[in-house]
Amino acid sequence: MTGAVRELAREVHGHGKPISAAVFPTPAIARRLVRQAWDEWPLDRVFPMLYHSFYLEDIPWIGDGVRAGLAALGSTPLSAGLYLPALDPPRLGAAVATAREAGADGVSLFEMHGLTDDHLVALRDALG
Repeated sequence: MTGAVRELAREVHGHGKPISAAVFPTPAIARRLVRQAWDEWPLDRVFPMLYHSFYLEDIPWIGDGVRAGLAALGSTPLSAGLYLPALDPPRLGAAVATAREAGADGVSLFEMHGLTDDHLVALRDALG
């Protein structure tokens, strides 16, 4: 996989475009479960899928995942991937705040049609 990503990145960067990837939550989990070495990939941004509920964890785990990813990446920006169906509006606000406090450059929400007006209010409040 790493070789394929390096080839893709070289081609994409050759056209002056950035490349990013949604990846498994932390370098250690990614290596163990799916053999992803995403901390070695020449990406311009990563979106680790910090789907806490998939791992039977709570919101603080998101911050732990952000810190683990940042420690492995160095200077590559990281946006915490959050799984919206596991986050009602108050928990979404807490998840965003946790990710930002841990050092995430941003967040991304994964889910097709579940973003409600209440979620948007929680995002606005969390982002200040």
